[in-house]
Amino acid sequence: MKNFLTLGLTLVSLNAFTAPLSPMANYETSAHSKSDLKKFWNTVKSIDSDMKGKDCFKRAMVWSFKLNRDYNVYSKKVFMHYTNKFNHEIDDMGRSGLGSIFTRFGNKGWDFHVAPAVTVDGVDYVLDPHLRKAPETTENWVEFLTERGESRLKTRQLDLLSDLKKARRRYLRSKTSKSATREEVADRRNKIKEIEDKLKYLGLTENPNQKIDIKCKKITHIMEFDLNQNTEWCYYQEASMYYFATMELRFLNYGNINYDLRLPVTDTKYHTEENFQNGYNYSYERFDLEQVDASLDEYRANKKPDSIYDI
Repeated sequence: MKNFLTLGLTLVSLNAFTAPLSPMANYETSAHSKSDLKKFWNTVKSIDSDMKGKDCFKRAMVWSFKLNRDYNVYSKKVFMHYTNKFNHEIDDMGRSGLGSIFTRFGNKGWDFHVAPAVTVDGVDYVLDPHLRKAPETTENWVEFLTERGESRLKTRQLDLLSDLKKARRRYLRSKTSKSATREEVADRRNKIKEIEDKLKYLGLTENPNQKIDIKCKKITHIMEFDLNQNTEWCYYQEASMYYFATMELRFLNYGNINYDLRLPVTDTKYHTEENFQNGYNYSYERFDLEQVDASLDEYRANKKPDSIYDI
C-alpha cells in the first residue's frame, strides 16, 4: 500500500481485540446546514454531468475530494454490498451459463455501489446524482437500491408458483397413469419439493399477493458481508471519505493476504485475529492522491480535467 497508510494502535496486543478496525474509526463527519446541502448537491450534480457513469467508486472519490477541497466537508461513504444470493437468485433468476446472460436485470450484477453522504442537522444525506434526483437519507437511498430487486423477486415468485402448479398437476397425473413408472412418479414428487424448497430459501410463500420487502442489514466490517454470501440479500456499510473501493475495505479486515481482495473472502481460514491485526496497517487517514487521479478516468474524454486540482 502507499506510504501514507498509517499503522493504528501498534501497541495493542493481539489478544486485546477480536474484530478488524472499523473504516469509521477515529473519524467524524462535519456538520452542515440545509443551505449547504443544496450547494453540495449542485456541485456533485454538475460534475456528474461530465462523467460517463461506469465506476461508482471513482465518482464517489471525485465528489468527496471536491467537497473536501472546496468546502472543507468531511463526508462519509456509504457502500451498498450485493451478495451472490442477490446476483444469482434475483439478477440471474436462478439461472447459470447463457441463461444468466439473457435474464440479467436490475443492478446488472453489481458487487457493490457507493456514494458519499454528508451530515445535515444530525442526519446523513447521500449524494448520488447519477441515480437520484435529490439528496436522500441513507435509509431511503438503501431502500431505493432494493426496489428493483423486490420487483424482480416478485416476478421470480410468480414464475415459481406457475412451475409449482404445473409440477403438482404432472405429479397427480403420473400417480393415476398406468404407464408411469415408480421412478417417474418419484421424480415428479421431487420436483415439487425442489420448487417448495426454493420458495422457502428465497423467503417466498405460495401467496401470490405476498408483499416483497428486501431489507439490507447495516454492518461495520466487510467480512460480515463476505461470510454471508448465500444467506442474505445485501448489506450496507459506512466508511470515511478516504476509502476508495471494496478492496481497501478488505485490506483493513485481512491485511495483505494472498487473495484477490476485490472478491468476497468466504474462506474462514482468513478470518483470524492475526489478519485483523495486520489490517491495522491499512487504515486510511487522508486521500490517496493516486486514487483520486485514477478516478479522473470516470470523466468523459472531452471533459477530463488535466489534474485533480482542476476538478
